[in-house]
Amino acid sequence: MAKGIKLNREQYKNVKRMDHKQMETFVVNMYNAGYEDGKKTAGSRVKPSDIAVAISEIKGIGTKKAAEIMAAVNKLYEGGTKQC
Repeated sequence: MAKGIKLNREQYKNVKRMDHKQMETFVVNMYNAGYEDGKKTAGSRVKPSDIAVAISEIKGIGTKKAAEIMAAVNKLYEGGTKQC
């Protein structure tokens, strides 16, 4: 927990009074908020430009093949599906 979650007395009482459905919604919202915070914090460590540089340094991969590879990499970074 980077920031830490502070639960004050009022929030605690509200949680105690929740029924099953309300608690489920509360937990899902809490999870989603944490997930989004984690995504923002982690960020993308390897950039497509870094991959392009690494590919261009490999002997035997020409500009045409490098362009095809980068097109597939860019598709993955944009949220596309994996290709096998």
